[in-house]
Amino acid sequence: MTPLAVLAIGGSDSSGGSGLQADLKVFAAMRLYGAFVATSVTAQNTRGVQDVFELPGNVVSAQLSAVLDDMPIAAVKVGMLATAEAAAAVTAKARAGVLPKLVVDPVLESAAGRRRGVITALERLLPYAAVATPNREEASALVGWQVSTPADMAGAAAQIASNGPTYVVVTGGDMVAGEEAVDAVWTDAGARFLRYPRVQTRNSRGTGCTFSAAITARLAQGDDVLEALVAAKEYVARGLVGARDWKLGNGSGPLNHFGWPSFAAFSA
Repeated sequence: MTPLAVLAIGGSDSSGGSGLQADLKVFAAMRLYGAFVATSVTAQNTRGVQDVFELPGNVVSAQLSAVLDDMPIAAVKVGMLATAEAAAAVTAKARAGVLPKLVVDPVLESAAGRRRGVITALERLLPYAAVATPNREEASALVGWQVSTPADMAGAAAQIASNGPTYVVVTGGDMVAGEEAVDAVWTDAGARFLRYPRVQTRNSRGTGCTFSAAITARLAQGDDVLEALVAAKEYVARGLVGARDWKLGNGSGPLNHFGWPSFAAFSA
C-alpha cells in the first residue's frame, strides 16, 4: 500500500535533533512518507546553534513547486522560515490552497536585524494555518508582550488565534516549576489546558519540532485536532522518557523518536 505523504518546511539541523531531521524521524515513526523543503542550513549541535545559512526565497519556491507539482501531500508542517522571502514563498502556496492541514511552528532563529520582518511575514501565513504551536518565547514575539504564566499563555493563544489559526497551542514545557508541564490551547470553544507529567531529563532538544511534526502526522492520518494534540504530546513525552539516559553530545541531547505512552489529558 502506498503511504500517505506529508511535507516538512524548515531548517536543516546538522546534529539531527531538531528541524527537518526531527520531522522526518517523526513521520517515519508514524509510517508516513516525509518530503521536505529546506529554508536554511544550520550549523548546530547539542550545545546550541553556531550559525544559520539562509536559502534564497527563489530556492525555497523551487523546492515547493517540485514537491507539490508531483506528490499528493496529506498535511504540511512549517518550522523555521529564516527570512521574510521564505515566508512569502510559503504563504503564496498556502493562499493557492495547496498546503492542506497546515501546522505552523513559528521557530524564530533569524538574524536579529531580520527578525521583525520574519514575524510580519509569519503573521501573513498564520491565517492559513489549522494549528499554530509557538512556545512562550515565540508567542511573546508574536503578541508583543511577555508570556510567563499559564494564564498569559492562554491570553496569547487567544490573541494569535484572532489572526486566523483555528487552533493555537502555546507550549509551556520550558517552565521549570511544578510536577506537570502545561500547554495552553485555544479552540473555537475557548481556552483549554493540556497537562502531562514533567519528564526530568537534559535530553530535550527538538521537543517543539517533534510536537508539531507529530500533530501534522496525526492530522494526515485522520485525527481531529484535539485528538492529534493529545497523541502528539504523548509521543513527545515518550521520546523524553526513552532518551533520558542517552549520552549523545555534551549538551542537551535529542529525543528518542520511537514509542507511545498514554498519560496526557485535557483539563478545564
